[in-house]
Amino acid sequence: MKRPAVMVALCLFILTSVLLLYRIVGLGYPPLPASTGEAFHFKFDGHIKSTGSNTTLSVALPSERPGLIITEEYFGSGSLSFNLTRTESGRYGIWTGHAENGEIVSYRATIVTRSPGIVKLKPPPLSEYPPSISPDERASTEKATEKFRYLPIPDRIGLVLNLMNNIPEEPFPEGDAGKFLKYMEAKYGRSMLMLALCRAASIPVRTVEGIRLAEGIASRPLTWVDAWNGQRWVGISTDGKEILKDQETLLALTLDGTPTVQVEGGRISEVRWDIGRIIIGQWRHNYEHIARSERFLDRWSLFRLPAEFQQTFRILLLVPIGALLISILRNIIGFPTFGIFMPVLMALSFRNTGLIYGLAIFAGVILIGYAARRLLDRLRLLLVPRMSVLLTLVIVCFTLLALFGNKFGMRQVMAVGLLPFVILVMTIERFFVVVEEHGIRTALQTSAGSAAVAFITYLIISSETLQLTFFIYPELLLAIGALQTLVGRYTGYRLSELSRFREFRSPS
Repeated sequence: MKRPAVMVALCLFILTSVLLLYRIVGLGYPPLPASTGEAFHFKFDGHIKSTGSNTTLSVALPSERPGLIITEEYFGSGSLSFNLTRTESGRYGIWTGHAENGEIVSYRATIVTRSPGIVKLKPPPLSEYPPSISPDERASTEKATEKFRYLPIPDRIGLVLNLMNNIPEEPFPEGDAGKFLKYMEAKYGRSMLMLALCRAASIPVRTVEGIRLAEGIASRPLTWVDAWNGQRWVGISTDGKEILKDQETLLALTLDGTPTVQVEGGRISEVRWDIGRIIIGQWRHNYEHIARSERFLDRWSLFRLPAEFQQTFRILLLVPIGALLISILRNIIGFPTFGIFMPVLMALSFRNTGLIYGLAIFAGVILIGYAARRLLDRLRLLLVPRMSVLLTLVIVCFTLLALFGNKFGMRQVMAVGLLPFVILVMTIERFFVVVEEHGIRTALQTSAGSAAVAFITYLIISSETLQLTFFIYPELLLAIGALQTLVGRYTGYRLSELSRFREFRSPS
């Protein structure tokens, strides 16, 4: 095998690997795209009744973020008017109107989740002290944290939590900082104290209300504090005792301490959030993430094609695998076939007729065509007119099969019009030539080899897993091209020749 072919194949493999790593690590694509996707049904219901002339209800709704897509949204408002607004802190559904006898407002959505990959978030600005804390109290808070203010942010967060968990009881040693912390806890509460300590330690924080994205029903939202650890937000309990578990399940609804549900001119009762886990198809799971992304490779994804063309490319991308398989079976193993394209096109046609019916149609048309070809040989027709007659004969066979299938309710037979009839015409001619030159046994072996290759190729292109994998990662075609290049430079013995010339290996 010469070096240029190896170098070309190596470059193609490297390029494929780089693109795959970027998609999986950088863009968060699934390493196993054929796995089913996880999603959640998000439901909100509330009963509202007016106490004045006009009622306004504001409900925080989930927002999209890296790795989280909101789809299939539905807003139920009854006789109330509805408006959707967006602010820096999130999205809000606003219901307005008069609900004298009570109205049920609702919100439904499907939330699709996936690993976000590598996401670089912009460091947030340092928040202000809570406005109720006096300047003297701010100075004392900064003094309590001055020893670790210049440590890495994760260490600062840990030390703040340590202070919150170790506020001593009286009596306090003279000048002990614990006395001040106990005073602040009693005056403002643990949540306000933690916010002040984080501000004094130069840790960006924000108060969050939201829902845990897990199966269950809740009548009130969760409240926690997000602390910036230098790379991402980390959820901490409002009492400052611990870092919350299962961070990826926390679904933030408001980011500035604003209540999740607010009502003016009325009252709301029976508020309920209902979260249910569902499994969605792998095609839709990947489509929801890729079709909305603005990253370069996602903008050039096959998921951006119109839906009517995507189905064609699902199959088309697997045809090179069939061509690679034929190359291996012919050049390395030694399978006899009628050319390269005929088995692949046969495999494509089997998707419409089914494997059994497709093989039967193939065999029947070849035998009928061979008999007709022998008769035409006596007429001594020129090549082009002879091929035209064979083509007409094949079309007549297809038409009769379609009528036969319609009569007996066999839909698979009615799909014969999608068979590659031109290739069948060429195969009939090749079959006749092989019979004349090498005998009927060799012709039947070649036909059987072509059918076997078409059968294997059919199994490959029918694989839902392979279809999805190549649709998401079309750069895999470069790796297929590399393998085809390597196979094309193989000049050694075929495996079938080891059996064919086995007599030469025996001792004389």
